[in-house]
Order: sequence, then C-alpha cells, then structure tokens
Amino acid sequence: MKDIDWRAVDRRELAALLGNSKRVSSRAVGATTIYRLEHDGREILAMALPDGHALIVERAPMAKWRRRLDAEKATPASR
Repeated sequence: MKDIDWRAVDRRELAALLGNSKRVSSRAVGATTIYRLEHDGREILAMALPDGHALIVERAPMAKWRRRLDAEKATPASR
C-alpha cells in the first residue's frame, strides 16, 4: 500500500482547491461531501465536513532513490 498524506484545512482553502482543480466526481455521505479531484497531475480526495472544516487526502510523494548512484560515487574505485 502506498503512503498517503492528509491535512485539515478550513473552508476557504477547500474553496480555493475546488476552484483550481478538475472535479472528477462528488458525493454526499450524510452531512459530509466527498470530492474526487485532479490537481496538477495528482489525484486528491477532499472531504467537506459538517463543522466547516475539510480534510484533504492524497498519495505521499515518492522518494527519489539514488542509493546505487550515491554509493558508487562514494567508493574509492569510482574516483
């Protein structure tokens, strides 16, 4: 399973995200509205909570692994 990031935002930040993203789908679940968005090539879930707050969930960025390249540069034989 890939790591995910999440953060709580206020209503204004959610409105800005909705305005700057492509809405793929949305659905109400009780008093919560869930939006599936595409923003800058990323897929994001945004949840508008009934208390005026929101929760943003997206995949964590992948770390760029350079272990082999860095290890080769550090060995005396590669100098």
